[in-house]
Amino acid sequence: MAMEDNSPARPATDLVRFVDGRRPRIGVRSLAVDGQGRLTRKSDSTRLEFTFEYRGFLFAVRTESSDHSGRMRFHAHLGNLPYSAESLGKRADALAIVAAAGRALGGRVQTTREQRILLFEEMRFEEPLTPVVLMSSTARLLLEAQPFLELLAQVVEPPVAAGHADVQEI
Repeated sequence: MAMEDNSPARPATDLVRFVDGRRPRIGVRSLAVDGQGRLTRKSDSTRLEFTFEYRGFLFAVRTESSDHSGRMRFHAHLGNLPYSAESLGKRADALAIVAAAGRALGGRVQTTREQRILLFEEMRFEEPLTPVVLMSSTARLLLEAQPFLELLAQVVEPPVAAGHADVQEI
């Protein structure tokens, strides 16, 4: 029995054919429905940008994904170093935490000339960037950084709590 082009089962049949014909996993936001109701790939490369808050720190994430690989870039403003005039002890503690975090996290925590404390991370994957890969990589980074973020929050006011949670372009 032949199936009509306009039957309700048509989209499901198209999906099965689409998935069956491709071995690589489907990347984040890489699907669209065309004008005729068929499921198609948007493009070979997909970008996704978002921000989230964790313990008062604002993180920005930019991803790029294709059928065969993916890349994620994290950027977070962790606050400003206290001035010596404010508290010499807090400044020394903050510098010690940043140095320890930089060593433990592979140099990914640094201070700028403007005395901003930043965390950077770039991850590359030899597979499409799926929601599972995105969430597990984010969780791994946060778990690695959590002890330093907790210590830092004791001597530096997290940007979200301070009311100036701007994250510059990454």
